Amino acid sequence: MSITKKELENLIKVDSVIEKISTLSSDGKNLLLRVPKDIREHFFLEKGDKIKFVVNESGKIFFDILKENAKKEEKRD
Repeated sequence: MSITKKELENLIKVDSVIEKISTLSSDGKNLLLRVPKDIREHFFLEKGDKIKFVVNESGKIFFDILKENAKKEEKRD
């Protein structure tokens, strides 16, 4: 039994709130990635925050946001 491209796309379709594409650039030493404004605003990203990229065994990429301000707040408690 074979599956059509359209059927496959429907199977792996992800419902998303925001979907943006960003292009890698370079400063001559590092690859840089700009985070689109809609994504920054959705996750309340600020200068100093970090993004941890995780690749699973099937090759899908996930990310976790490490908030710089959260570390400062933890130290105060």
